[in-house]
Amino acid sequence: MDNRREFLKKGAIAGILLSGATGFSRNLIAGEKSELKIELENKDSGTTFNSIVFITSADPDTLVEKATKIFLRILTERTGINFTILGSSQLSIRLRIVAQSMPPEAFRIEKSKENSITITASDSNGILYGLGKLLHSSVITEKGFAPGNWQGLSVPEKPKRNIYFATHFHNFYHTAPVEKVTNYIEELALWGYNTIEVWFDMHGFEGIHDPKAIAMLDRLSFILKAGKNAGMKVAICMLGNEGFNSSPKELRAKPPRQIRLRGCYGVEICPSQPGGTELILTQVADELDAFNNRGVIVDYIVIWPYDQGGCGCDKCTPWGSNGYLKLSKKIAELAHQKIPGVKTILSTWLFDCVEDEGEWSGLADAFANEKPWVDYIQADSHEAFPKYLKANPVPGNLPLLNFPEISMWESWPWGGFGANPLPSRFQRLWDEVKDKTAGGAPYSEGIFEDINKVIYSQFYWSRDKPATETIREYIAFEFSRDHVDEISEAITILEKNHGLRGTFKAGSVVKFNVPKADFGAGKAFNLLKSVDEKLSEMIKNGWRWRILLLRAMFDYELRKSGGIPNEVVENGFRELSAMYYAEQADDSVRPPAN
Repeated sequence: MDNRREFLKKGAIAGILLSGATGFSRNLIAGEKSELKIELENKDSGTTFNSIVFITSADPDTLVEKATKIFLRILTERTGINFTILGSSQLSIRLRIVAQSMPPEAFRIEKSKENSITITASDSNGILYGLGKLLHSSVITEKGFAPGNWQGLSVPEKPKRNIYFATHFHNFYHTAPVEKVTNYIEELALWGYNTIEVWFDMHGFEGIHDPKAIAMLDRLSFILKAGKNAGMKVAICMLGNEGFNSSPKELRAKPPRQIRLRGCYGVEICPSQPGGTELILTQVADELDAFNNRGVIVDYIVIWPYDQGGCGCDKCTPWGSNGYLKLSKKIAELAHQKIPGVKTILSTWLFDCVEDEGEWSGLADAFANEKPWVDYIQADSHEAFPKYLKANPVPGNLPLLNFPEISMWESWPWGGFGANPLPSRFQRLWDEVKDKTAGGAPYSEGIFEDINKVIYSQFYWSRDKPATETIREYIAFEFSRDHVDEISEAITILEKNHGLRGTFKAGSVVKFNVPKADFGAGKAFNLLKSVDEKLSEMIKNGWRWRILLLRAMFDYELRKSGGIPNEVVENGFRELSAMYYAEQADDSVRPPAN
């Protein structure tokens, strides 16, 4: 990570902006205009093209070829135009891989003339991300594609830019058609994510051969392969001591301390019981074999202590620096035997979550006395980053990853009210850790936090890029360059009004709890309604716009009615359910329509 930043400091290749504008890319020199501001000042992007030809090597690798297909798919979906057919106006995009010409995954965009663009990278991932930047900084209308004004060098500062998909409760990742999930993974890759994570949650299955377990392993394998095809590495998450619902009762763990926060399913296994560790390792081996037999090449294993998991018995406590630590070492050793070269990530989620139980200090002592047997430490919590890491070095001086919670915070059901943009919150949390981490993995429950994912993708790419700038870039690409200010203002209001909650009873909503303060719900709704009237049919009917507009509507209508849903609100919930494929989902992820 530091080498990437040093490359930028030296100005090895200046990031030159278009139209004779002086200065360098914001990654290089502080105080210059941001690249987005330059783009928005130059709204006239020149020629609009309806035909694109890619110029590559005679035998482009699989990812370069895939990147061009993703690029063209999105353009066709946005415009209805087949850009592979020779049209009245053709754009040439040259894709060049020059090994070791710049840091891994970096790219340079140059426009040599009006109808010719060159993207250069030292690897195929850089080509993918360069095409993403070109796409996100351009203007796309029913008439075609008008390349944006951004040119220069872009180098990712954080090497680990993961995204975690929670595949449970019949949420979007669990039940949506696989082609929808694949498309979404590809779109996240264009924003710079380079690893996808999933968890095979054992507790709902009788065993590895349970037909439902087989179906889930098939689903997870498909998701991971889609990530691989989009240039991502793949990670398998697992609880340190998880168990199937058939786990032997005599081996079951005692619930951990602070159970209200940490949770457990009641089927976890105590590694201190005779035969407990052996059963856990057998299950891990079976799981790794199951993914391998499905053709999944695993790059990372992520081992988790809590939520759920853990054991509160005398022999395992404190779990994070005792039972969990001993067990995780054995799991890591097994993973290396099964998958030579695999990297391991040790999660510390909810270590010392209420009081100092000695988990952080115990981990630090263990790695001071023994060479760490993991490659990364992952840390975070529901509310704030762990105090220990703010005041102390990372145990073992290992690279640190964060795990931002972008889905659940202060709302119920998660995503039940549409988009939940929280740029100010994430900016505050990121500012505390941006100089400490090598990246991270946002926790995602579905598509409703799409804006939040993009915010973190850009934090990881450029640590000092403000969330507000990313919001404006997102709006300009996904919605309209002409209405960035109005939509940005509405999003600011939505964040201030965040906190709608539904109360369920027997599967039905009893009431909605609405935050007492109102920071302009009506204004936000009116701003977005006004913009809605000016958008193209394709944009206004797209799910990204609809979940934003619906969220503003819920804020307004439920405040107006004192939390009592009306027909407009109920119809909105049903529309969200259809977009999420959540009609049969659990209450936690199902929009609360009665």
